[in-house]
Amino acid sequence: MSRVTTESPVTARSRLAVLSAHLAAVSFEPNDLSSSLEPHCVSSRTPIQPPGNLKGSLSIVDERTGKKYQVQVSEEGTIKATDLKKITTGGNDKGLKLYDPGYLNTAPVRSSICYIDGDEGILRYRGYPIEELAESSTYLEVAYCLMYGNLPSQSQLANWEFAISQHSALPQGVLDIIHAMPHDAHPMGVVVSAMSALSVFTLMPTLLLKAKIFISRNKSETNK
Repeated sequence: MSRVTTESPVTARSRLAVLSAHLAAVSFEPNDLSSSLEPHCVSSRTPIQPPGNLKGSLSIVDERTGKKYQVQVSEEGTIKATDLKKITTGGNDKGLKLYDPGYLNTAPVRSSICYIDGDEGILRYRGYPIEELAESSTYLEVAYCLMYGNLPSQSQLANWEFAISQHSALPQGVLDIIHAMPHDAHPMGVVVSAMSALSVFTLMPTLLLKAKIFISRNKSETNK
């Protein structure tokens, strides 16, 4: 005997609202999106800027051989680990190597999005302290900040949320898969399964292409 389940009015209305927004025939023009790209800081504090230009050179004297070496220092105050290979005692010595377990003082990449200082307990996104973003900003506000470098104004946030809402509805098949999971399943297992299912219910190449066009269009408007 089949079992019929019913949704609460609140849940039903919520799903209808999402579907309505998702299926609305809306087209964005470049002029409509330009307002979402205007730099606007609504933080209680201005973004913290990194130190000034630290570019220069570093003199190293190898007391083993008495030789002196010059190593270039970047604007961010870093040196290339490969530059230390030239510091050698000769023979089979392949040069100095850095030993830094856990990357405690090594920067593997250059990032304009985040800044981390574990010793001082500092984590910033686009110059904003993480504790400030966690306390005062929503998920979509932080996402906008990561994308464009600034927290959005009210009008920018409204445009951003509306644009995101057009792609927020989950296919019923994905929801069915989630509901079929055991009630005590690990959340990450559910997420992985749902994401895998989502790839076959949506035209991912088309969505990725639209996203690329959307971002490129926004950046071109910003540079004008």
